[in-house]
Amino acid sequence: MASLDQLKQAFINFRLDDAKINYLQQFANNPYDRRLINRLRTHYWYVGLQQKTQLTTAYQLEKHFEPQNNIGTPAKNKWSKYPAGKHKPGPTLIALVDAKAPGSAREINHPLWEVLRLGDRALPKIDVWLEKLEPRVQAIVYGASKEGGISIVKQRQSYSSELHRKLLKLGNLDALTALVLYWRESKQRGNHDHNRWQAEDIYRLLLMMGVDFYDRRIAEELYVVFLAQVFCQTDWGDRKFAVNPVHYSWAVELLHSTLYRLPAQSVTSWTDRCKLMYKLLDGQYGLYARFGLDIVLSPNWRYGPPTERQLISWQTDFMTWQWGWIHLCMETVGSYGQDWLWLELEKECNTFRGAQNQIR
Repeated sequence: MASLDQLKQAFINFRLDDAKINYLQQFANNPYDRRLINRLRTHYWYVGLQQKTQLTTAYQLEKHFEPQNNIGTPAKNKWSKYPAGKHKPGPTLIALVDAKAPGSAREINHPLWEVLRLGDRALPKIDVWLEKLEPRVQAIVYGASKEGGISIVKQRQSYSSELHRKLLKLGNLDALTALVLYWRESKQRGNHDHNRWQAEDIYRLLLMMGVDFYDRRIAEELYVVFLAQVFCQTDWGDRKFAVNPVHYSWAVELLHSTLYRLPAQSVTSWTDRCKLMYKLLDGQYGLYARFGLDIVLSPNWRYGPPTERQLISWQTDFMTWQWGWIHLCMETVGSYGQDWLWLELEKECNTFRGAQNQIR
C-alpha cells in the first residue's frame, strides 16, 4: 500500500496553472459584472440547446431555429457569438427558440443571473425575487397552507434544518437562488451563524449541480463568481475559505462517482438523484463522504498567528477532511477514528504539534 505522503501527493494537489488563473481572475475581480454574468447565462442556454437538439455547431443551431435566415442568402452565423460570450440573444430570438425548445427561455432569463449581478441591491425586493421562483420553492420558503397551496398572506420562513433539507433536495437553480437570497439577508443582518450555515449549503448545492454546470461548460467560472461573492465574503471567524476551482471540480467528480458505488437504489429522476446526494453529503452513507466533501477552512492570519488552541482545532478539522477525501479518492470506506488512515494522519498531526511545541 502507498505511504501517507504518496497518497497526499496523489490526491491533494489543487494547483491551478497560470493560464487558468489568468482566465478565471476576471470573474474573481468582477463578480457582479453584467458582461460576465451574461456570458455565463448565454453559455448555459446555448449548450442546453445543443443537448436538447443534438446539434453541435452554431450554424446547425441557427439553421434549426431560424431557417428563414438560411434561404437564398449566406448564413449570418450570428450564433457563433453566443458560445464565445460575445453577444446575448434578444427577447425576440429567446421567445422564438423557446417555442421549439420549451424551457430554454427560463434558463437564460432565470432570476439567479440577475440576483448574482445585483448582489445586495436585490435585498430591498427579496420577496419579489423569491416569488419569481418555482412553486415548490415558494411552498418551502413561505410555508404551505393546510389545503396544500401557498398561504394567502405570505410569511417568509426563518432558515431552519427543515427548510435547508428541502431546498437542497430540489437541486436546481431555483433552490440555489433562494439560498443566495437567504445568505445575503443574513449577512446584512449580521447573523454570522446562519450566514456560515447558508454558505455551506450553497457549496453543497453547487457540488450537487456541478455535473450540469460542467456539461454546460460554465462550472469553474460560475464557481469563481460564488467564491468571490459568497464564500470569501462570509465571516468564518478565525478561519478563511480554502476551496479553489480545482478542488471544487474534483469534489464534483467524487460526489457523482461515489453515487454509483452505493448499494442498489431506485433512481428514476433527477429528484431521486438529489435525495441520494443529500444523504451522501449528510453522512448517511458514511462519515468519510460527509467529511471528505465538506468545505475546507484554513487559519486566518489576518490578526496574527493562530493560538495553540486555534491551531489544534484547525489541525483536527483538516485531518478529518483529509481522512474522508483520501478514502473517497481511493474508493474505500473508512472507519472514523479507527482505521489505518486515521491513525497515520493522527501520528503525522501529533509529530507536527510536537515540533511546534519545541519551537515555542
